[in-house]
Amino acid sequence: MNRLGSGQTAHVYAARHAVFGDVALKLPRPELAHRPVLRRMFENEVAITTKLTSPHVVTAYEGFPTGPGAFLALEYCRGGTLDQLLLEKGLMPLDRCYRLILDVAAGLAHSHERQVLHRDVKPANVFLTSEGAAKLGDFGTGMFMSDDSSDRVGTAFYMAPEVFEGKPAGVRSDIYSLGVLAYEVIGGERPFTGNSYDALMVAHRTGVPKDLRGLRQGLAPEVVRVVAMAMMRDPAKRFASAVEFGEALAAVTSTSMRRPESASRSGVVEPAQTRVTGRGSRAVGRGTGEEDGGKPSDALKQRDAGKRPDDSAAPSKRGVFGWLKRGRG
Repeated sequence: MNRLGSGQTAHVYAARHAVFGDVALKLPRPELAHRPVLRRMFENEVAITTKLTSPHVVTAYEGFPTGPGAFLALEYCRGGTLDQLLLEKGLMPLDRCYRLILDVAAGLAHSHERQVLHRDVKPANVFLTSEGAAKLGDFGTGMFMSDDSSDRVGTAFYMAPEVFEGKPAGVRSDIYSLGVLAYEVIGGERPFTGNSYDALMVAHRTGVPKDLRGLRQGLAPEVVRVVAMAMMRDPAKRFASAVEFGEALAAVTSTSMRRPESASRSGVVEPAQTRVTGRGSRAVGRGTGEEDGGKPSDALKQRDAGKRPDDSAAPSKRGVFGWLKRGRG
């Protein structure tokens, strides 16, 4: 098998499935045997993803959650991640931005319909098909709505204010993260930045983002209002569902919410230089990322400042304010 990349919980390989053809095969990292939190993340991803069946969610063909035979066979999305696309392309045409955002909204709506919270909606967890469709993936931090958890889960650039405060995550905290993603896709930079977890917590709870119209010429004020409503600090003032958000954005952009089910269930595996990224990781440019012992690249410095690099910048890995902070405030 050809190893394509690694995430926090698993190594990812290009593999051939007897029924589904080429797949991305996730095998848990050996250290999960003595890392119970990470082990539960992998088990969650298997349990959750195998119950989701939507063209807007990365398809899980088969999986086993625990023990020496644990694995997860996933649809291979040959287009990489939305995070990589934003790093490589910078600002994209608005109609392309709207299409990507609506695809993610549809994937999130499906997971909520199946009583699943994602809890880490962000561009690095959105995967692209060769046709350009976006699919929500990486449900390692997800949970069924019937479960109870007091963990602060997510990536600090995208976390809802109430999650920072130690309140339970819910549908509307996922909506907040979707709004932050929408802001970033449209505007080319994150709405809130900071050089530490605490700084980001303060920014989300008290800060005011730049007006999107200052980042994109010709942006309709109705679009700004939709994104702003998704990002309201008070959860009660946000959209009640991803469907509501998608319908509102579609109405003001004349874009249909759902893409036809054209994405293949078995993609062609790309050559080795194409990385499959796991939780919060990103492709590392040649000698430019900290993962290979080098110094942070200019792309990474701009990224951690909340801005997208120039189109010519090589992809790099994400910032450091990551996945989980346990306990209540």
